[in-house]
Amino acid sequence: MLNEIQGMIVEIQKIRNQFGQLQENLQQLQEALTGVNRFLDDVNKDVAKWQFKSQPRLARMQKIADRLNENK
Repeated sequence: MLNEIQGMIVEIQKIRNQFGQLQENLQQLQEALTGVNRFLDDVNKDVAKWQFKSQPRLARMQKIADRLNENK
């Protein structure tokens, strides 16, 4: 019986250690997600800038393509 109790204590300690490790891993994951969100925001800003800068050129190219198609 004493061996069983000692075995249970060891198992409980293992579970506590694993739970602590899980909490550390969750913290690291949350920090990584924060970095990923910042990166995504930066990418979205860069895409918006690119679209803003390229939109007039694309519109001009579309007008030229439309004129060329009308002349066919």
